[in-house]
Amino acid sequence: MTEEKFWQIIETAWSKVTTLHIIRAIAVKTNDKDLLAELSSAMGVQILPHFKAALATLDKITLTKFIHFQEAKLYQIDRQEIHQYTDGSDDGFLYRRCFIFGMGEAYYNKIDKNPKKAAIDLAAENFGFAAYQVYEKKFGQAFNRNSVHCIESCSNEEKW
Repeated sequence: MTEEKFWQIIETAWSKVTTLHIIRAIAVKTNDKDLLAELSSAMGVQILPHFKAALATLDKITLTKFIHFQEAKLYQIDRQEIHQYTDGSDDGFLYRRCFIFGMGEAYYNKIDKNPKKAAIDLAAENFGFAAYQVYEKKFGQAFNRNSVHCIESCSNEEKW
């Protein structure tokens, strides 16, 4: 699993729903809050099944590496400067970071570099926990979460 492959799995899930894929491209470019809100609502219903299906094709080692990349990405944006634009309780901020990661590489990098571009109250809890669920279902055991980076809010202590 490379970082390129990590982001490609997310991109592929979005590409399965052409209309949302197009809307997402526009939203990433324009940062339109209404479009982003529409995508937040659609992620868990229309994109999530494709994301889980892609994850289900991975072997145990590759899925483990995917999860480690995801945990690292969520940890990296666990920062007060992002929280001030997304809001949310501890769990709420985690779900907002799940939205940022679930939107794919371009949006993630945009927010990582310029937190002011983040939108308030956009969450994708199910998207952020899908890889753990797929792992458990496919291999019959729970994944040892936070084994590289803790995804819980405020875990990235030096950024708070």
